[in-house]
Amino acid sequence: MVRKWLLPTLSEVLAKAEPTGIDLLVPEFSPPDPQPASDRQELELRANSQWHSAIASVETLLLKSLPTPIGGEDLTEETVIEGLLIAAPLPLFSHPTLVSQLQTITFTTPHSSRQLLPCKSKANDRHLERSHHFPIEILPTDPLADERFCLVLTEQFSLVVVLGEEDGNPRCQFSFDPDDLDLAWKSLRGRIMLTAPQHLSYLDELAAQFSPIEPDYRWVVAFSQSLLEHQPVAPLAPTQPTVEVPTKVAADVELIQALTHEIRTPLTTIRTMTRLLLRQPDLSPRVLKRLSAIDRECTEQIDRMELIFSAVELATTEPSRAIDLTTMSIGELLEQNLPHWQQQAERRNLNLAVDIPHKLPTVVSNPTILDRVLTGLVENFTRNLPSGSRIQVEVTPVGDKLKLQLQSRSEADDTPTATKTDRRHSIGRLLTFQPETGNLSLNMNVTKNLFQLLGGKLIVRQHVQQGEVLTIFLPLSELGSRG
Repeated sequence: MVRKWLLPTLSEVLAKAEPTGIDLLVPEFSPPDPQPASDRQELELRANSQWHSAIASVETLLLKSLPTPIGGEDLTEETVIEGLLIAAPLPLFSHPTLVSQLQTITFTTPHSSRQLLPCKSKANDRHLERSHHFPIEILPTDPLADERFCLVLTEQFSLVVVLGEEDGNPRCQFSFDPDDLDLAWKSLRGRIMLTAPQHLSYLDELAAQFSPIEPDYRWVVAFSQSLLEHQPVAPLAPTQPTVEVPTKVAADVELIQALTHEIRTPLTTIRTMTRLLLRQPDLSPRVLKRLSAIDRECTEQIDRMELIFSAVELATTEPSRAIDLTTMSIGELLEQNLPHWQQQAERRNLNLAVDIPHKLPTVVSNPTILDRVLTGLVENFTRNLPSGSRIQVEVTPVGDKLKLQLQSRSEADDTPTATKTDRRHSIGRLLTFQPETGNLSLNMNVTKNLFQLLGGKLIVRQHVQQGEVLTIFLPLSELGSRG
């Protein structure tokens, strides 16, 4: 049940921002809808693991950024405050360097605050502030009590990490974005105003002194790398049935999983920094165009890595955990993707011609994975065509199937056009590599298997003049076939 409250939780704050969740760095396929009990437990374990990895990474960054204490590590009233740390529901760090130089606030429930500091009288407010650590109670009905979070504001970097829920599923998220951090602070400040207004002036001064700053890319890279290093390798549950995978394919799977992680990490960092730069005012059209191109290329590569990772995961999944298929609108999916496919074609000096009926029947498939597979298929198809070609996309119902066909034609005389010489090389049993473009993609056999898992079929025909002709069949839903 979704609870409405007067102030947003930190998960709600980050859910409205650009996606910067930890699963962008450590990709896992998880359906968007609330999950059954067994799947939810798995998601909770994953989110908790990501939270612990993130907090360990935050501690690493803080120890690198804060100066080494001089003259011992004892707390004194004269110790210079180097930053503000707000956490919940318990203190996160015990390292003397962090304890002595960060003003730490712990948001607690009434029960947990009694465990932290028993003394709560107003006469001791200033003493608590000088102690560099004190708790602030939140209202028992506040949904923030269900979240774990860490907000760090220093002169070197600013960061927020939160373990909560998004769309009913457990999720760990983080952000270096100053706008997100400002909203997070305002959300916490509102709660301080409600339950501990006597501390508001002091904390406002610290928040102003260490106001959120634009992140230096080196801190983002360091955090991302540390996050991956702290990710544990979860053992398989002894009661979980496993799939027998040939040794060579298993080696490919391990390589691909490592490869997707290593590629996504810098790309996610670059895209995050690029989107922050795109928010800057007064960018020249030339700079704006180049930054937009960087953002677009990073997104396309990240999406390709997601498809590869998902395909590998599905290839090694036991049949009892097959893809969830549902009735979906193929018309909406094509409408959402056609502008992107059009842009891809224009960048390669190709023309995209589409012949789609005004009203299309519904089909049975998995919308998320079908979207990724179709996008990857169209991208690979366009990369292998000579400049000036026209791509013909035709969609027609055929019996109890929906047929989607891609072929190329000459712009001059509307005759079939041969594709470029296929120089793609196989990498293991799952991937292909195109040296001319540097394109890494799933090989055609894996792509065909994906369409089978999606309830459909992919047919690839080679013609001497026409090159590849791709034909996809998707099963119509009962509602679609009646319509």
